[in-house]
Amino acid sequence: MRLAAFIVTALIATAETPWPQWRGPNAAAIDDDANLPTHWSPTENIRWSAKLPGWGTSSPAVYGDKVFITTQSEENGVKSLLTYCLNRRTGAELWRHDFGLGVNQRTHEKSTLAVNTPAVTDDAVYIAFGNADIARYTHDGTLLWVTRYMALFGNPKMAWGYGVSPVVLHDSILFPWDHHKGPCYMLGLDKQTGNIAWRQPRPIGTSHSTPILVTHHNQTDILVSGKNKLTAYDAATHEELWKYGEGEGPFNGEIIVSPVHAGGVIFFQLWRQSPIHAVRLRPNRQPPEPLWVSEKPGPQEPSPIYYRGILYSLNDNGVLVALDAKTGKEVYRQRLGGNCNSSPIASNGLLYFSNNEGTTFVVKAGRQFQLIATNHLNERITASPAIAGNDIIYRTDSHIYCITNR
Repeated sequence: MRLAAFIVTALIATAETPWPQWRGPNAAAIDDDANLPTHWSPTENIRWSAKLPGWGTSSPAVYGDKVFITTQSEENGVKSLLTYCLNRRTGAELWRHDFGLGVNQRTHEKSTLAVNTPAVTDDAVYIAFGNADIARYTHDGTLLWVTRYMALFGNPKMAWGYGVSPVVLHDSILFPWDHHKGPCYMLGLDKQTGNIAWRQPRPIGTSHSTPILVTHHNQTDILVSGKNKLTAYDAATHEELWKYGEGEGPFNGEIIVSPVHAGGVIFFQLWRQSPIHAVRLRPNRQPPEPLWVSEKPGPQEPSPIYYRGILYSLNDNGVLVALDAKTGKEVYRQRLGGNCNSSPIASNGLLYFSNNEGTTFVVKAGRQFQLIATNHLNERITASPAIAGNDIIYRTDSHIYCITNR
């Protein structure tokens, strides 16, 4: 697919930028050029591991020979929000930085304020945290600016922090401000200063779903889940194009999973643990064409993945559901086991699903369930993995593992 000229090139998969944002290039969580390992343990097929202070649930971002990750540590009751940069080949620490806590926001017991995945371009590293702080670094660790949303808009005292990851647009950094009190906005920050460059009003309601960019019919849209609907914005002008779904209100439409795009079709949920919807995008800024709605609810936290004609949905209770992407009909339903928060990845005909016990299930793509391998890291996995060349980079509670074929 030809991308519009204004889409930042850093979001395109190349050898130098293998996994620069949440769910990788184009937010698809797929790299079919990789030859990933299928078997590992804490001592088998480990290229390197690195221990992090504290813990978090943010996913690693990879750019060239650098891995970027955030974590939250606490000492004597004082929290620190840290950005780490590691060498992708060796795991050696290149730099770390703490730009200050800002507002101390309550988080869920399964997470910390280190919940937002970095976004990396050829000249910048954008870091966010669950208290709605966002910052820009250079690749060598120089802090350029910090923007603290709660200093600008007040503290809405969100129940479980703020889980959206930043998205790079052609002219700004997209970091929405959605919560249960309002007012809420789609917000774009100036890349050079961190100041608000543009804003669009949003209905009241909390969303932890990271938006995606989709190019289709010679236009590029920002697609945002939340408020019990899917909303499209023009990526160039930032104006709202259409809404799909009904309902508004302070506690209506809270959602965590991100939308998924494949071949002009968007798969998404309207709120947490609701049915999965499929719509086809249309040209000329028209509302989408509804295709199907799943018979049963989808997951609450792991985002689905489309791969080779099938939409795979990992429910929070460890049940894997495969849906025919054209019809929404269930292909199979298989219990993998354990509670799950991590979103899956796919490569070279295989899918990787992880649970909170540190177990990763390698499943062959297709209409029949086939388990290839079960691997254990013996520590909780709630973050989603990154693909870097032929390696998988996993973040557990206290470590980063680079897993490879030995």
